Amino acid sequence: MTERTPTAPDRPLTRALHAAAAERGLRGGDALPDVPELFALVRDMPYARADTHEPAGIIAGWRGTCSTKHELLAALLAEAGLRSTVMACTQEIRPPADAPAELLALSGGQPVVDVHNYLVVHAPQGDMTVDATWPLAAATAGLPVNAAWEWGQDQVIACTPLETWAVPEGESVAAFKDRALRARYTPQELERREAFIQGVGRLFLAQSR
Repeated sequence: MTERTPTAPDRPLTRALHAAAAERGLRGGDALPDVPELFALVRDMPYARADTHEPAGIIAGWRGTCSTKHELLAALLAEAGLRSTVMACTQEIRPPADAPAELLALSGGQPVVDVHNYLVVHAPQGDMTVDATWPLAAATAGLPVNAAWEWGQDQVIACTPLETWAVPEGESVAAFKDRALRARYTPQELERREAFIQGVGRLFLAQSR
């Protein structure tokens, strides 16, 4: 399984996240964010495709989708001394009927296939499912948002999982996801998926400005 374990004691990624959040007026002072705030800061990054899967680059770009947000969060949790496992599952995206017209238009009224990522965090209180995909602002679009980190409590996964796997240890999340997508879906389905993700990213980036 892909796990992140504690690394450097000076927590360089956490310091970078703190600095980037402070630049955006999201936090102040010198104290580093605790684990619940780490989760909240990553969750509330705009949902849009990042330019890299490297955690420092994700912080610099201040955006991410389910894969990059959870790769970053896993690395931040590791700095805080928490192990986590990156999970992957197939899904069919169906925006709720009362979602904004722009979001409904992106799906074309049909389900969009995808492979979703989230975490299982191995907390002292027990394993807990964690999903930081959708920012708080996405709740107005009817999307499942996790408003708070409750130690030892499972969060809502941002989809209804169909097939689920733990990403194998040592394998890149992006490579695993790409292989799963290509093994299960047609080029036409993947083209619709890509257009949907790009469109949702543009929508949320516009709303975050």
